[in-house]
Amino acid sequence: MKTNVVFSVLKIITGLMCLCLTTIAFRWGIANVYYFQANSYIDEWSYERNSLTEISYRKANGLIKKALYYHPDHNHYVHTYGRIMHWGVIAGVETVSNYQDVKSLYLEATVTRPNWSETWTDLASLNAYLYGVTDETREYIAKARATGHFTEHVMYTVSQIYLDNWDYLSNEDMRNYLQIINDSYLKEYRLAQQLELAKNYDKDKIICDLLSTSPHANDRSLQKVSERYCI
Repeated sequence: MKTNVVFSVLKIITGLMCLCLTTIAFRWGIANVYYFQANSYIDEWSYERNSLTEISYRKANGLIKKALYYHPDHNHYVHTYGRIMHWGVIAGVETVSNYQDVKSLYLEATVTRPNWSETWTDLASLNAYLYGVTDETREYIAKARATGHFTEHVMYTVSQIYLDNWDYLSNEDMRNYLQIINDSYLKEYRLAQQLELAKNYDKDKIICDLLSTSPHANDRSLQKVSERYCI
């Protein structure tokens, strides 16, 4: 008799656990759908700036809030919410004061995902825009490079921060920038990206001079890039 009671209790507990897990999985699945819909707007805005309108912003904002409703502690959704709000400021829908909210969301996302380099580059870029290359900005840059040293996003974004603030760079900042250029020699397309970016700031000659004296100068792939940008 006691065995039957215990068995019945175990069945009830197992059933409740299965129901709970099914509910969680269902909620997370719904959240994921809303996230991908919201993130598609970021991709669209990045590709075509004219697509950034108040209507599209509010749709994306509403979608990411729904994703967070169903999965509130998902760090990537928190980060994406910050990114969407950042675009909202660019669109003029949100006020400049909301940049502090964006920064808070980015920082919140790093608490449970400290090794995700894109969050650190977003923080570094935002902080540099607001305050320049301060010690705090350098901290975010260091964490971005520590977690994604050779990733395209980190190399490009950090270079852009340095070029935007060229006249205010310390010697250490300059060394870091030159190290990124040196690292870009490993991939032809990355070197081309760095040269294209530097050209926008009239700093491409610096890279060309470095390239001409580099041990990699005779690599055929780098010669092709050099011939395209430095002659």
